[in-house]
Amino acid sequence: MKKDAYYFPHFSNADSDPKIKRLKRVHGWAGKGLYFTLLEILREQTDFKYPIDGVEDLAYEWHIGKEILFSIINDFDLFSIENNKFFS
Repeated sequence: MKKDAYYFPHFSNADSDPKIKRLKRVHGWAGKGLYFTLLEILREQTDFKYPIDGVEDLAYEWHIGKEILFSIINDFDLFSIENNKFFS
């Protein structure tokens, strides 16, 4: 069965990254899960970037506070922002 999805690898020792450790300290394991889900969202974009003004819609769709997503994007040096889009 053919999958209609892209594969992207990530480091198996991501938990050792100080940025991820801090993310988990602040937002718990859910923060790490949201971080990797944001990476999946970015991978689905043709330019690997997502508009900042769409983050509130993701929060609504995922039933979480928008403040958490904005914190993950802005506070841990895991993403860059350029021209109102974030990317990794």
